[in-house]
Amino acid sequence: MNYFNLLYNGQYDQLVKETFPLLDKESNATCAFLRLFLQKTPVVLLDFDTSIEPLIQEAKAGNRYAQYAYARWQSLVCGEENSLNISYRYMKAAAEQNLPDAIAAFAMTYEFGDIGIVDWEKYDELIEQSVALGSELGKTYMLRDLCFGKNFTNAQPDKAAALANEFINQDEHKGIEPNGLWFYYRATANEAKLGRTQVIDDYRRALDLGVLSAFTDLIIAYGYGDSLDNLTETKEYSNCLLQGIARLAPNALILDADREMRHYDTLKKRLGYDGFKKHPIQYKILHASHELIFSRLSHAAELCDNAAWEQLGDMYYDGTYGFEQNYDKAFVAYSNGVIHNSASCAEKLWQMMHDHIIDRPLDYQDSIAIEGARCGSIRLLAETVIIHQQGRLSEYADEIEKYYEPIFDAPDFNLGEAWDEDYLDENEKDENDGKYDAWA
Repeated sequence: MNYFNLLYNGQYDQLVKETFPLLDKESNATCAFLRLFLQKTPVVLLDFDTSIEPLIQEAKAGNRYAQYAYARWQSLVCGEENSLNISYRYMKAAAEQNLPDAIAAFAMTYEFGDIGIVDWEKYDELIEQSVALGSELGKTYMLRDLCFGKNFTNAQPDKAAALANEFINQDEHKGIEPNGLWFYYRATANEAKLGRTQVIDDYRRALDLGVLSAFTDLIIAYGYGDSLDNLTETKEYSNCLLQGIARLAPNALILDADREMRHYDTLKKRLGYDGFKKHPIQYKILHASHELIFSRLSHAAELCDNAAWEQLGDMYYDGTYGFEQNYDKAFVAYSNGVIHNSASCAEKLWQMMHDHIIDRPLDYQDSIAIEGARCGSIRLLAETVIIHQQGRLSEYADEIEKYYEPIFDAPDFNLGEAWDEDYLDENEKDENDGKYDAWA
């Protein structure tokens, strides 16, 4: 039986059922099972009663694969208040049984401080250890870090492309079908240099091998080409978009919502819309467009996509595309994005509290600042350091002084986009010893 086809065709529950009894007995079954847990969406789509509940029972009995799978599900779905603690406990147990992918996933707890401890050196050490043991999850994190940068360091796309080639060759040498993620990251690494349309074959191969994220890149390539200026709804664009929606790929849902937003804007302008009560027919047309936008984004959000949570938050915040302006709902949406490690959601959540649009205790506002810094927000890294210098966040002193202050104090530190001067009052500027001028 070709277990990989179950992964490629989206038969995730069937894959768990067929492969779990064969783990450590049949190499292809073991590889296919572990590849299922490399991506978020397939894990989120697993049926709880069919797949997760049996894995929980096996995890409690000490099975290292079940411990890893259940921990991975908890960390990606974050459906419970103590999800990260549950994930940490089971992932640690699986890592202690030398499951390479569990060691890689355990490393992530140190990168983002899932249990309150950030240790970037420990993260690097565990990732290298996992890769040396053959972990595909560890290899995935290596490629991700090289493609996008990590811990406020620059990306290294050439190195990422070379490493992806190496991983493809290693799989072929072993006689197994290469992991689709290697093609995906090779395309991502080469895209800036060669152009999106020049790496489309790698994205297609990645999608054929079950990488749902490739839907995003293919939809954009077919619709926009090498720019993002004008959308042309080609046959390939429409087909890929519909296929992505059918496979519940979150970014396909988001891109369809984006397409409908353009339609909404066109309709509003063409209809000369100026009020629901005056124009009931126009209202019905625009409301139907709003409903599609809401449906697409809410479904993507249910799939734990932080970009969808951010867009929902933006629409509730601004009251656009037929959404009511509701700051409470915007706050909830941004909060859910933070749960799934969105730096931009953390920035917007922090700003809402700073501007007293939504009031929360100061210690909660400070906690969002450090969460944003951990997720890569350069703005909230600066805010975290300033908060610490004012005597707060003392429980995170080691983390801030070791990682964030050196970046903040570096001569070339800047925020990129201007950070609103009103975010610091005059006293804070005076107490900042000139640092404010360096990053404002």
